[in-house]
Amino acid sequence: MKLRWGLLAAGTIAAEFAKGVLESDLCELTAVAARSAERASAFAERFDIGKSYGTYEELLADDEVDAVYISTPHPMHAEWAIKAADAGKHVLCEKPLTLTYADTERVIEAAQRNDVFLMEAFMYRIHPQMRQLRELIESGALGEVRAVDVTFSYASTEAPERLTDRALGGGGILDVGCYCTSLARLVSEAATGLEAVEPIEVSGMARLAPNGVDEVAMGLLRLPGDILAQLSCGFRLAQDDHIRVYGDEAQLYIARPPWIHGMRPAGVSKMVLTRSNGQTEHIKAQTEKGLYAAEADYVAAHIADRQGPEVSWQESLANARTLDRWLAAVGG
Repeated sequence: MKLRWGLLAAGTIAAEFAKGVLESDLCELTAVAARSAERASAFAERFDIGKSYGTYEELLADDEVDAVYISTPHPMHAEWAIKAADAGKHVLCEKPLTLTYADTERVIEAAQRNDVFLMEAFMYRIHPQMRQLRELIESGALGEVRAVDVTFSYASTEAPERLTDRALGGGGILDVGCYCTSLARLVSEAATGLEAVEPIEVSGMARLAPNGVDEVAMGLLRLPGDILAQLSCGFRLAQDDHIRVYGDEAQLYIARPPWIHGMRPAGVSKMVLTRSNGQTEHIKAQTEKGLYAAEADYVAAHIADRQGPEVSWQESLANARTLDRWLAAVGG
């Protein structure tokens, strides 16, 4: 029997996930809920979803919904993830899982209490390219890893309120910087063999809007393995999104990380390994499904485990605490 999904919110990201479920092998779309019945109905018609609801509570009361995908504004994640768990639904919640480490703890406690699956939707972690990156580091192909450089930044000329309002969890760090911290920590985990690592030191600076929201931010982490990480993110400045991992024998470069929009459909992704002698190797990863389809099937495959191995509850806690520290460092 396929995993029956209910979509809790009907915005742009929900539409991307819905397209993914339509491609998946193990899942199907059963219901969608929005803050108005009209909006939910229009979304349901667009994706041929059988049921639509004008309130989130109605969707959670539907016995034919097994799992919910939460893509509400950030401050609502904790509330509805807990309510979904209390309703006995499995939960895939968009990143960041919550706005703080303390709220992330609360959500995980709800999942444990109700014995349901819970995962933060860092879909990039299940991309084959990330598995290749981990394997290359673990194999010693880069030598001793010394540093990582990650950028995820874009220019939004008419930024939505969710980015510019502190009350809505606005700012670049929570919107896209969370990917940077997650990736830097992944590199440290691969290099050290540790799980759910957290930085030993965190510092940072940001260009703040008058209301205190971080528009452009940079962070510097010292991670286990004495690995230094340089992070750059924002929603008011277009930069070259990339990942660079530096070892004492080689460096790895990804010009188009799998989290950017152009890399989410099925296709080929590339990275370049450059050795200290100047020799280069181009490494490709082929995906047969879009990233959201793969994510939906990944959840279905790990329902019995109650969490996804690549994005475990401890991973989410470690990332949340790192984000808390970065925000505190920049004064956001």
